[in-house]
Amino acid sequence: MRAANLTHAEVFGRAAAVAVHAYRVDVDVRDAADPDNRSFPVRAELELTCNAEDTWLDFIGEVDEVTVDGHPRAVEYDGARIELTDLPPRRTIVTVSGRAYYSRTGEGMHRFVDPADGNTYLYTQYEPADARRVFPNLEQPDLRAPFHLSLTGPAHWQLLSNEPEVARTEVADGVVRVDFEPTKPLSTYITCFVAGPYHRVDDTHGDLDLALLCRQSIAEHLDADELFRLTKAGLDWFQTNFGPYPWGPKYHQVFVPEYNLGAMENPGLVTFTEHYLFRSAPTAAQLQARANTLVHEMSHMWFGDLVTCRWWGDLWLKESFAEFMGSHVSVEACGFGDGWVNFATARKVGAYLADAMPTTHPVVDWVADLEAAKTNFDRITYSKGASVLTQLVHYVGLDAFLRGARRYFAEHAYSSATLEDFMDALSAETDRDLSGWVDDWLRTAGHDTLKGYVHHVNGIIDQLAVQRDHYGSGDCSADRPHQTTVGLYRLKDGRLHLAARYPVTVDGPQVEVPEANGLPAPDAVLVNDLDHTFAQIGLDHRTRETLLRHVGDLDPLARAVAWTALWAEVRCGLLAPSRFVHAVLGADEQQAGVLTSLLERCLVAVDRYGAPAAQWVLGARRRAVSAEAGSQEQLLWTKAYLRAAALVNEDVTWVLDGGVPGLEVSVEIMWLAWESLAAQGRALEDDLDAPLSSDDTAAGRKSHLRCLAARPVAAVKEDVWARAHAVGGESNEAVDALLAGFNALGQDALRAPFAQRYFAGLEQVWEEHPIEIALRLVRGGFPRGGSPEAHRWLISHKDAPATLRRLLREAAYEDEIATLASRAHRAA
Repeated sequence: MRAANLTHAEVFGRAAAVAVHAYRVDVDVRDAADPDNRSFPVRAELELTCNAEDTWLDFIGEVDEVTVDGHPRAVEYDGARIELTDLPPRRTIVTVSGRAYYSRTGEGMHRFVDPADGNTYLYTQYEPADARRVFPNLEQPDLRAPFHLSLTGPAHWQLLSNEPEVARTEVADGVVRVDFEPTKPLSTYITCFVAGPYHRVDDTHGDLDLALLCRQSIAEHLDADELFRLTKAGLDWFQTNFGPYPWGPKYHQVFVPEYNLGAMENPGLVTFTEHYLFRSAPTAAQLQARANTLVHEMSHMWFGDLVTCRWWGDLWLKESFAEFMGSHVSVEACGFGDGWVNFATARKVGAYLADAMPTTHPVVDWVADLEAAKTNFDRITYSKGASVLTQLVHYVGLDAFLRGARRYFAEHAYSSATLEDFMDALSAETDRDLSGWVDDWLRTAGHDTLKGYVHHVNGIIDQLAVQRDHYGSGDCSADRPHQTTVGLYRLKDGRLHLAARYPVTVDGPQVEVPEANGLPAPDAVLVNDLDHTFAQIGLDHRTRETLLRHVGDLDPLARAVAWTALWAEVRCGLLAPSRFVHAVLGADEQQAGVLTSLLERCLVAVDRYGAPAAQWVLGARRRAVSAEAGSQEQLLWTKAYLRAAALVNEDVTWVLDGGVPGLEVSVEIMWLAWESLAAQGRALEDDLDAPLSSDDTAAGRKSHLRCLAARPVAAVKEDVWARAHAVGGESNEAVDALLAGFNALGQDALRAPFAQRYFAGLEQVWEEHPIEIALRLVRGGFPRGGSPEAHRWLISHKDAPATLRRLLREAAYEDEIATLASRAHRAA
């Protein structure tokens, strides 16, 4: 059962009453390798002052003893809160001894047993509020304190925390207790433990000790030289621009299994998903995305760790800042020139989709409780926020933005702060008035549409304007100024060329660009063609038709903007999905990030929006075979073909047999092919033993499970549904695999009987499962065509948890978009 929620009102009151001066936390995982041990001992000592008689500690586990200043107290514990009553009005030491539970859901102390060698690996993951799953604490970001941490475990294991080891004591045969240097003041959610027989590679950079760690069985995939190169380049950039690294003498990075996130910014001990250790040759876009994440987390050492939000309502600020820095520093310091192209075509597209939903929210949003905080770690928080910060940088200038950040760090180091604090620091470094800007960009939901308007006489422009309107269901009262560009493009010798580009400030319903008067009329007008702002881009008829034939002629960033505008028209029902698919097949797209995004959209177009599947599958096959042997385009088109082939029941064994000249049939390609065969009913359970025997690893077993779940048999789907919904049954990644197989392409009829069961069990799913599993089940189980039933459910369940209702509204909206796009296809 999910633990009790925490509300802003109650923790705000606790912060006013309690000051915590220090933590001493002892965790003992010596018996973690024994699968019969579900829990581990923990002892937490908190030195605090409370000016109220009563308060509480947060903890999810078992409580054995509570003492106050050494005197035993009756244990008043409800499974989530330890009540403390009659506290003296002075500095007090509260000690709690008990046991915490190992996790299989990526929350708290996650335990993983490697099927390749039987080794046990542990790591912690706390954001937003899961430190209470490991030790008793005051679980809110504004109550920071130094931590004296110790970890007991097998002597041959890596035993790590935020700070370096300061002492090692043998406590039993083969068991040691490691004490770590006390930390500087930290919020609970960025403390960290890592334990296990991790493979480790060490290096140094100036006075910093660097280390990279991963499971032993995947050590061959740890490309340490490249990862250290990125680490050193990022540290140099941040220390030059933000000041000295603030977290002591080490910067360790650990790649961990079954991770729910891309990474987490624990000071001195950053954890990453091990999916960033590539088992097959990565594309340039994958390498840039990894670099982006690496420097994203590094930026948090300053913004998020050195200065922390007071409550999760300001979580957007640290994440948006880090998202911006991920792209910026990957370009400026790490050598990935396409960083902003990849941001525009992937992360930013997701932000546009989220911001168009009826559940959109301002970047700066009211977060009433922890459940809302969990779901507010979304595409608006990250990608729209980063896009808005990008616009802010163009508004005030990069130098002023960086100076403001440095001022903010200096004024609030090792403490908590708010958006107002950051804007005050930035305002001190610029002449711009930011008060209205903040309200219009950050405190309102939704975004604008910007559209170019050209009037010409005899082929000569006599008026060029940019028109601004509100888009979607957001706040129509916002008056957002846009610092952007407008590009004029003309056809010459059968190709589309940039004829002129003008910077423009769009601060009203229509802004004239008189500099263009007298130029030949363009064939396409593309506003925001350098992607400076966050706005839907409208297309006139001539521009749309020109782009559909010639979008591949544009520079990469303008291409990303144009493709995004075309896809938005598909979702709005203005452009038939089949025409979008035809344009993608005809464009010779080679930029890996743009192509990856386009292939994902085309799969949605054929699977959900009614575009002809046969056209797409045949086209993808032709592009795969004709692409340059061994190129990333060949790899991406082959993956696209394998993913879609089940829609037309096409046997893909020819790919496994080397039918794509020059293609490496990697484990990734192998499993994609077998999943397609399984989904078509061409691979039985026994047939899947062979690929598993060749890749009997954690990743291989997950892929094998996904293939088993994809088989088009009613009894299989029943078993998959039961396994995924079993309380306390499967791990987070196993649930992912089961749901992916359950939702295999071309099996709508097999899934239809589960629709009634889905809606009938929603509240039970939400109540019984940890939130990480509940989120997966609610999103992954939503039935196609289920929007009418979802609306009926919402009407009859007005008192259901707000986060659950939000998930249903979003799923129903996407279902309705699919219906709209399908109608556009039929009309075409």
